[in-house]
Parts: sequence; structure tokens; C-alpha cells
Amino acid sequence: MIKIKSTAAPPPGGDPREFVMSDGTVDRMGDVIEQDGWELANFRRNPIALFGHSPGFPIGKWHDVQVRDGQLTGRLELIPPASERMRELHAAVDAGVLRAVSVGFHPIKAEPLDPDDPWFGPQRFVKSELVECSLVAVPANANALQVAKAAGISRETQSLIFGEVAVWDQAARRGFNGGIAEHDSSIRKHKAMNLSDRIVAAQTNVNALRDALKQHYTDVGDVLDEPAIAKADELNAQIDAELRRIDTMQKSEAAVGAAATDTGVGAPGVAVARVPAPFLPAAPTPPRPFAMPKKEEKPGEILMRAIIAKLFVEKAGRPAEAFLAENGWSEDTRVRACFDWVQRAATAPAFTNVPTWAQELVRTQFADLVAALLIASIYQPLAALGVRYTLGRYGTISIPVEGTTPTVAGSFVAEGAPIPVRQAAFSTIAMGLKKMAVISSFSRELFESSVPNIDTQLRDMMGRHTSAALDTVLIDNIAATTIRPAGLRAGVSGLTPTTGGGFTALVADLKQMLNVLTAANSLRMPVWIMNPQQVLSITLTQSAAGVGVFPFKAEVEQGRLMTYPIISSSTVPVGMVILLDAADFASLAGDDPRFELSDQATLHMEDTAPQPIGTAGTPNVVAAPVRSMFQTDSIALRMILPMNWMMRRTGLVAWITGVTW
Repeated sequence: MIKIKSTAAPPPGGDPREFVMSDGTVDRMGDVIEQDGWELANFRRNPIALFGHSPGFPIGKWHDVQVRDGQLTGRLELIPPASERMRELHAAVDAGVLRAVSVGFHPIKAEPLDPDDPWFGPQRFVKSELVECSLVAVPANANALQVAKAAGISRETQSLIFGEVAVWDQAARRGFNGGIAEHDSSIRKHKAMNLSDRIVAAQTNVNALRDALKQHYTDVGDVLDEPAIAKADELNAQIDAELRRIDTMQKSEAAVGAAATDTGVGAPGVAVARVPAPFLPAAPTPPRPFAMPKKEEKPGEILMRAIIAKLFVEKAGRPAEAFLAENGWSEDTRVRACFDWVQRAATAPAFTNVPTWAQELVRTQFADLVAALLIASIYQPLAALGVRYTLGRYGTISIPVEGTTPTVAGSFVAEGAPIPVRQAAFSTIAMGLKKMAVISSFSRELFESSVPNIDTQLRDMMGRHTSAALDTVLIDNIAATTIRPAGLRAGVSGLTPTTGGGFTALVADLKQMLNVLTAANSLRMPVWIMNPQQVLSITLTQSAAGVGVFPFKAEVEQGRLMTYPIISSSTVPVGMVILLDAADFASLAGDDPRFELSDQATLHMEDTAPQPIGTAGTPNVVAAPVRSMFQTDSIALRMILPMNWMMRRTGLVAWITGVTW
């Protein structure tokens, strides 16, 4: 169960983004939360900030959440004001109009404050888990409204923040979901509970007693002394008594013919026909917790309910209007419409594909967008095996590389003979960041109402599609330029594949590729790169004698060949195999995509060769077509991926294409 507790707005004058999320004072329900008992680990993993406990209205996240001086405090970071509503919320917070928050939490351990009412009276929550913290409105007094108007906050957002202006002076008690306050006057009318309500209340009490019993055994641990046994016996007795009460009330309900949703009685002396329990409308349920989605009602449920009701009316021989009134369906226009339709003679049944006859009533539900097949990446695992450099605040990094000649190897010398003096050779290579980038745009209406959200979906697609494009560049044979890094095969001649296929060709190709790295004396971290089809071919290749399969089948299935790792990706052309020493593959750290939104940008809407918006010349050149995000109320999403890579030494890459196995 999730409970909610509001915190009064602190006095003005401090940082408007710093909030007291909870304290140890008595709330309006009479409860107290012990501040030293907060469990914050799960919340810190997802420190979501909502507005008014609405899961559909996230407004930011919380930072630096911890207990200080007996208060749970945190700093609110609002979502950037990409929409008018968020801009107004920023203004409301900065102006001090929104200064109160409310926590939603799971009670873990509680004890009653009133010994005479241990179950339904006020509680002291000794240990609680924080689930979320929402920004809520301050009272709608004239000063707050005046500040909101001065900050340029629209009437709609003022209504969202303040709700309706209060007209009662009495203290108000907020419901479970933070809804409209119930007036807490000294005289309160209590509605008598019918049998079904009493059964529900008793079942709730049984669950609370069982939770208390479970917590009791947790608290006492292995030491079950006489007081612990006595308390356990008392809880068990209370549970048994409640279960007997429930059983008695259920039997009474069946005896008087009352259903779980019946709240009315027939007139004296009048027989009242009732719907059998399985066909009754759903029993009233308590308010949904703020994080629980509303149950979706399928279109056919209303129609089937009306059909079943019609059959019962005909069987009982009672007027339809009386039946609808008695069962609470008179005000449900959907049931009445379907019920009226059932009573009339139908010429044809309704179908989902018949225009003008119910096809227009069929609702369309959009499932989550099916992502394209995720391509296994080459760059990420290769970079993890190689050397990673960090630029920090520098623009480039100079990497020293030792030359293979001349050598400073030692030589055997005779006793008393002079020892040779040799010098080494070094060179340096410079490495700076290059970048991959892309922009996409969409309307603000699509941003605010798309399912799934267009912004989230585009970020995911940009990352996945860029990963595939990156791998294509990584394994090509194009030399480095000022814009892009060199492909792994740049300047490296391909080896000739062995003809004939089968085990012999496979072994011969592997040997000649390995010979390239052996000749360079570089077998520190060899890595195979190939298409999944070649991986499968290796596992199915028969041995030279035609008996069994390739000797390394089990190893290949585990992602290795001759103890060297295999990177398998469909971006590698079928028939191509690459072998390189990953110990000399250098890449720059920080190669994570950066996403930015703008509703002020002007874009040249070109997907291949975009140009500057305007270039001075004779004549001047203006890019076309151009679109203003501000003028068209659109939003542009830009992804920047800074990165670079290189092989620190030459001669450490071997590749073959057109293998016959």
C-alpha cells in the first residue's frame, strides 16, 4: 500500500528549488513519519518528481535527497521548458507560488499512536520506503494568485496548480489519492455500511492483522519467549474472529439475497427482482493508488452486460426501466444505449469492418513500436579489448609509438669485448575527437501526445542506427580524413582465399591470416571479426577425415576460436573475415551520444548534403528548403557522438573476403 503525506510550504526567501520533502510533525491524518527510518536506496535509483502524484505528469527529478536536522530534504531539477506548460511551472517554482511537496511512500514498520484504536487510528511510521515526491499546490490565496498572474502564468495552469478556490474555513482532510479535500467539520455524517462494505472492511482488517503477525515474527527472530508467544496468540485469535465474522456476513448476504453492490431496498410490500450475483455490475472499489493504471474496459463488455441484463428482464417479466434503476445503470448512457438497441429488432449484426454500422465505434490501440532488428556491434567490444585514452580538457592527445627498427636488442659478446651501443626509434601519432551527428524534427503536438513518445523513440532509434553505420565505417578500407577515422582495412591488402571449401580451406585461411600477425611479432590480443554465417559454417565443418565436426566447435559456440575472441556482426559482409591485434586498437573514451532539444533552431531540411543556411558570395547562396522550429512550433532533436579510433602500428590487420567455407 502506498501512503501520501504532504509537507507545508517553507517560508519564502530561500532557494526556490530546495524543498523539505518530509518532517516529523503530525500530519492531517494524525500520523507521524520517523525521519531516521527513511529507506532511500530504491528512490535514488529513480528519483522521479511528479505533479500532484500523477504518474502521467512527470516534471523532473530530485537531487541530494537525505535526512538533515530531522527533515528529509532534496533539490528539485525540473525538466527543461520545452513546452509552454513546463515554462509556466518553472516560473511558478521560481516565483515561490509552488513551494509545497508531498511524498508517496510504502510503510515498512508502523506502531499505533492510539492504544485504543491500534488498527484504524493514527500511526507512527517507524520505517518507510520513499517511492516518489510530488510538487503540490499551496493554498489559493489572493497573494499567491497575484504572484502567479505577475509571472505570466496562464489561467489554465493556474487552475491546474490551485484547483477551485476554497470556500470553507474548516481544516480539510485529503483523500488517499490527493483528490478534492473532505471538509473536516466537527459534525460529520456517517453513512451506514451495508453487508458488502462490512465484508470488504473485515477482509482489509484480516490482511492488516496477517501483516502484523508476519512483522511480529520478523521482529522477534529466533527468540520466541512467553511475551512473544502471547502476542502471537492474540493476533491469531483476532484473525480467527475476523474470519468467523466474514463467514457469518457472507452467509447472511446469501440468505437475504443481497449482492455485493446492492445499496437500495424495494418499497414495502413490493417484490424486488434482482440480478444473479455473476451478472451484477462490478462492486464499488476504493480509489486507485496514484501509480496504478486504470483498468481498460473493452468495448464488448458494455454490450455483453446489456445483453445479459435483457435476458434476465425477459425471464423475470419486469419493466426494463425499473431493472436499470435498481441495478445502478440508469445513468450509464453506454449501457442504456446498448440496452435500447438490444430491445429493438435488428436487421443485421454489427461488424468491425462494416462502414456506418459500428465500424466507427471500434477503437484502435497502438502497441509499442517494434524496434528494428538490433545489430550486434563491432566497435563497443573491440574498444573494450583495446586501449582507451581520455582527452580531458585537451583537444588532442599525442601517442608515442616505438619503431620496429632499429632494434635495441642485446647481443652475445665475448669476455672483455666491447658491448654494442644501439639507439631506439620512436614516433608519435596525434589523436583528436571526430563526431557523428544527426538531427530529426517533429511537431510539438506529436511530442506531447504520441504513444510511444516520439522523443524517447527517436533517441533509441538514433543510437541503434548510428551504431550500425559506425561499424560499417570501422571495417571499410577508406583512409582517414579530417572528418572521419580510417577503416581497419585501409592500406591493407586482402589475402587470397583458399579454394575448394571444407575443412582444408578453413584451416589454410586461418593459418595465412595468423601468419600476418606472427610476422609482426604481435599476438598480444588477437580478435576475429566475421559474419554470423561464417561462425555457423565453422561449427558445421567436418574434420579432414570426414568424421565428426570441426574440432573447435564447442569453443566457437562459446565465442572463441583458437582461444582468441570472436566478434560476430551482420555488418560484416558474408565471406569476409578480419583478424587484428586489439592491443594496438586505440579509441577515445567519452564516446557516448549527447542528445539536445531545441524549439528555436532553423534547419536546412536536407538528409544527404545539408548546407549552411546562408553563404555570402556573388550571388549569395541560401539553403532551401529551410524550416524554423520557432515559427512552426516544432522541436528539433540533435544527437552528437564524439569519438575516434586508430591502429597505433601498421601490419597488425589481416583480412580475407570470399572465403569458400
